[in-house]
Amino acid sequence: MSPHLTALLGLVLCLAQTIHTQEGALPRPSISAEPGTVIPPGSHVTFVCRGPVGVQTFRLEREDRAKYKDTNNVSQASPSESEARFHIDSVSEGNAGLYRCIYSKAPAWSEHSDFLELLVKETSGGPDSPDTELGSSAGTVPGTEASGFDAP
Repeated sequence: MSPHLTALLGLVLCLAQTIHTQEGALPRPSISAEPGTVIPPGSHVTFVCRGPVGVQTFRLEREDRAKYKDTNNVSQASPSESEARFHIDSVSEGNAGLYRCIYSKAPAWSEHSDFLELLVKETSGGPDSPDTELGSSAGTVPGTEASGFDAP
C-alpha cells in the first residue's frame, strides 16, 4: 500500500471515530409540562423540551413513537440551554399517556428523555371532594399517523 493511501485511510478512520464520539456525546434532553402533569379536560398544557444550545429540531413523541411532532422553533432558555414548547390547547382523554423528547443537533439525534406521564382528570369543585379519574393513566395512542398533536 502506498504511503499516501495509508495516510488517507488513517485520516478517514480518525474522522469516523471523531464523528462517532461526537454522536455519543449529546446529553439527554429533559421534559416538563406546564402547568403540570394532571390536567382537567378542556384545559391547556404545554410540554417543554430542553437540551443544549445549538439544537436545530426538537421532537415530542407519544409512548410508542407512532405519533410525534417536530419543531424548529427553538429558543435559548439560558446561556447553556435551548428549549421548545409544544402546546395542546384543549386537553381530552385521548391526550393522556406517556410523552418524551428527543432533539437533533447536526449530525445526529440525541437519546430520548425520560418519559413524562400526562393524566387527564376531572376535578369536582370542592377542596374536600375526591377527584374522579376519567381516563387510563397509561393512555394509548390511537391511530398511526405521524403527527396527531393539537399543537401548531
